[in-house]
Amino acid sequence: MLDDGAPGGDLRARMRRFYGSSQTYKGLLDAHDEAYSAPYVDLVLRYAGRRTRVLELGGGNGVAARMLADAGLAVVGTDLSPLFLREAGASARPALGYAVCDGFDLPFADESFDIVCSNEYLEHVPDAEAALDEMARVTLPGGRVMVMGPNLCSPFLPFREGVLALRGRRDGLIWTDGPRDAWRQTRRNIAVIADKKRRSEPQFLHRAPDLEDRIIGGDADSAYLATPADMETYFHRGGWKVIALASGGSRKGRLVASVMPRYAPYLSVVAERPLHT
Repeated sequence: MLDDGAPGGDLRARMRRFYGSSQTYKGLLDAHDEAYSAPYVDLVLRYAGRRTRVLELGGGNGVAARMLADAGLAVVGTDLSPLFLREAGASARPALGYAVCDGFDLPFADESFDIVCSNEYLEHVPDAEAALDEMARVTLPGGRVMVMGPNLCSPFLPFREGVLALRGRRDGLIWTDGPRDAWRQTRRNIAVIADKKRRSEPQFLHRAPDLEDRIIGGDADSAYLATPADMETYFHRGGWKVIALASGGSRKGRLVASVMPRYAPYLSVVAERPLHT
């Protein structure tokens, strides 16, 4: 189900309850070890420069925040769920702290951090623009926002599911119903991103997430159809400098991210706040 407006407060409350109580989802996050977090940590370190004060949103089990602190940054790692952060506090130290807080109402003053970053967070919020507004609010002039995660509007996502369906792997389908629907969704996603590129205002597309206490994978619990095209327009509108849009782990992935970043399967958006507004 798609909706070009943001879902209301009731969905926020249901998502808070789900992420605050699901042991199954916690088990999924607990499997996110240092190897899993390494591409994200590498992205932050690559674009950090001399910036040292870091706020991480939606940090799950806190592993990435700890890795960033180990690299010499001063980090506050946060998540909406006290359940997810339950064990993270054991690694807290002067340059590393953790806080349970809502990304729509961050308990930090304006212009508090050099870097505000997240990995696989923004697609799980029911109002992407409001979440980005908060990230921008607490970023210092000259500071950077870094957002990493899946590009859920990428045509490569339904195309992959179409290939899986042709190979008889229908249990892996989250976004499509089979080959014919996969080709339809592939064409649709190409058109959606092309339309977003022409707009002067971002158009954040939201959906009804599947909030079940089971591991369903494929970001079926996502509420925002995250895409770098939205974030590019959002930051340009605010006068920010957009430095990067996408990344890839393999040689083929890096080529796609370089040639067609708005269509690449994985987004790695880096934007710098202007010194003067």
